[in-house]
Amino acid sequence: MAISILPYRHTHRPVMGSALSTFVGAIGSVKELIQVMVKMCDAFNKPPDRDAMGNSAQVGHNRDRLIKEAQQQMGMDAVHDYNFIFCGPSKVGKSTLINAIRGVKPNDTGAAQVGISEVTQDVRCYEYLGLPRVKLYDAPGAGTRSHPAATYFIDKKLYAFDCIFLMYDGSFLDSCRQILEHAHTWGKPVAFLRTKADRLLDDVMYNSAVDDEQVAKQQLHAQVQNAFQQQVVAYHGPHHLFLISARQLRLAGFDEVDFFEYIRRAAASRHSK
Repeated sequence: MAISILPYRHTHRPVMGSALSTFVGAIGSVKELIQVMVKMCDAFNKPPDRDAMGNSAQVGHNRDRLIKEAQQQMGMDAVHDYNFIFCGPSKVGKSTLINAIRGVKPNDTGAAQVGISEVTQDVRCYEYLGLPRVKLYDAPGAGTRSHPAATYFIDKKLYAFDCIFLMYDGSFLDSCRQILEHAHTWGKPVAFLRTKADRLLDDVMYNSAVDDEQVAKQQLHAQVQNAFQQQVVAYHGPHHLFLISARQLRLAGFDEVDFFEYIRRAAASRHSK
């Protein structure tokens, strides 16, 4: 539709009238103009096909079906088992922690593979020897070329699991943020694991020149909690956070007792249903 360019006038009222008349004339009638405006409003108010995180706007309607399909594809027993997945950036110690939880060493038969480079390339399931109805899933590192952060949540079908353990060992990376935001969209619980606590403790004792280990642990907990508040809670609300050391898991020098209790309670809730 051609738009008429009106000459400049000192009084604004005639210009408005002329512009409206020109526009209405081009449309055909005031009634047709109203219909066009209504259509424009409908177009702007219509929800997008995909949300800002790349999830289909239809997820809300298809959520249960998609979850069930993913669980079937992965061979999950979603009725009797409680399925945890350990995910996060590369080299945060996901496989090492799963081995420690199960009480196996890296060279034992059935242990999760560990190495200097990223060795986990697909989602793998491991049984928790102490709780047979608990299944521990090891996921590849997020945010790599092979496993990009933008599609990681959907690619790894994280929405199929009962609980997501999101692991990190430093700054809250963008890959962590994307996993967390996707989990919120899908209504999936997330608990955080700050790993390699033993190394952090050594750093605190060295940097602060503290000889008392208990004092150093208090300082470490305060530092980790403060960073977690700033990086996660301030933007995404409260979440469980466990400071743990896979290498010293059975010594329970940090939050390992609370971590194991969290897993036990979750498994008990599924078993009681």
